[in-house]
Amino acid sequence: MENDFKQFIECLKKAGRRIDRHYFQLDVAGSEESIYRERVYCYELYHQLRCVLGDSFPYKLDGEVDKAGHPIIRQKLGAKKPDFIVHVPGTMNHNLVVIEVKPVTVKSRMNELREDLKTLKRFLNKAKYYRAIMLIYGDGKSDLPNEIRDKVRKFPEGLILLVWHQGHGEEPVIAKI
Repeated sequence: MENDFKQFIECLKKAGRRIDRHYFQLDVAGSEESIYRERVYCYELYHQLRCVLGDSFPYKLDGEVDKAGHPIIRQKLGAKKPDFIVHVPGTMNHNLVVIEVKPVTVKSRMNELREDLKTLKRFLNKAKYYRAIMLIYGDGKSDLPNEIRDKVRKFPEGLILLVWHQGHGEEPVIAKI
C-alpha cells in the first residue's frame, strides 16, 4: 500500500496545481472581498484528482460517502462522513486514505478542526485506512498557522499527515509539524 499511497500523493500534488483561484475563494457580488467555501474547493479537487488518477489507479476516489449504512462499520463510526475516501469499494482490506479538508480560516474555529481530526483517527483505527490527510487550503498569501500545526501534532507521529495547499497554482505540500 505504501507505493499506492506515494502515487496518490503525487497525483494530489498535480491535481492541486490545477485548481484555479476561483475555487479557493469565491468573489461576492457587491463586495470586494472573497470568501472561503469548502464545498466549492472540494468539488474542484475531486474533479482534478479524478482527472489525474484516471481509470487505471487501483482505488476509487469517493466524496462524502455516508458510512452510517455500512453493515460492518456503522456502529463504530456513526454518521461521520469524511470529505474524501480512497478505497476499493466492497472490501475492508483496501482502504488507502481518508481525507478531511478545511480552509485556513479554521484557525478561528478550532473545534471544527478537532472534530475532523477525531474523524480521521476513527477511520484509521476502526475502518483500517492506511493513512489519513488533513488538508488545509489557503489564500496564496498567508502561511499555515501554528495553531493548526499544534492540533495535528497532538496525534501520534505520522498518524495524520498535514497537507498545506497555500494557493492556486501552488503544489500542495506535506507540512512539517
